[in-house]
Amino acid sequence: MSTEEDTVQEKKTISLKTSDDEIFELEEDVAMEFGTVKAFFGDDGVSRDMVMPIPNVHSKELTRIIDFCTKHLALKPKAEHDEAGKKELRKFYAEYVKEDTTERIMELILAADYLNVNDLLDLLNQSVADRIKNKSVEYVRKLFGIESDFTPEEEAALREQYAWAFEGVDED
Repeated sequence: MSTEEDTVQEKKTISLKTSDDEIFELEEDVAMEFGTVKAFFGDDGVSRDMVMPIPNVHSKELTRIIDFCTKHLALKPKAEHDEAGKKELRKFYAEYVKEDTTERIMELILAADYLNVNDLLDLLNQSVADRIKNKSVEYVRKLFGIESDFTPEEEAALREQYAWAFEGVDED
């Protein structure tokens, strides 16, 4: 007669080492949501026991990405089968980025891009797009740290020529 411990299989884990030298043990199914990890361990001869370095990702961002992937893995199958599941997934997406500053989201975008977590990348990029919608050119330049390469005269001419593009812009 088998015991409960015999029937419970130990989940496989993958270890990741961040830029600040923290090591994270992830369940394999969560880690395989990262395209970079999947490609790394997909190579022949790479042992799953090896610690994979992720030098472009800080532990703070990795923690948030792991949280996203864990919850997303749990919600995605439900969302594929019923409307209530889709609603729950949309609510999770909205809550995930609600409290973050735009700068924090930008850091997450860099990490999600490096790790190739496309669902998260889509969510974060949409969040930034929503935050800059109807904002002035000056606001967007300041947010992204972009200096104008137009002279004041050139910029004034462009604003006059394309005045319609500057109508109805929100206050910064």
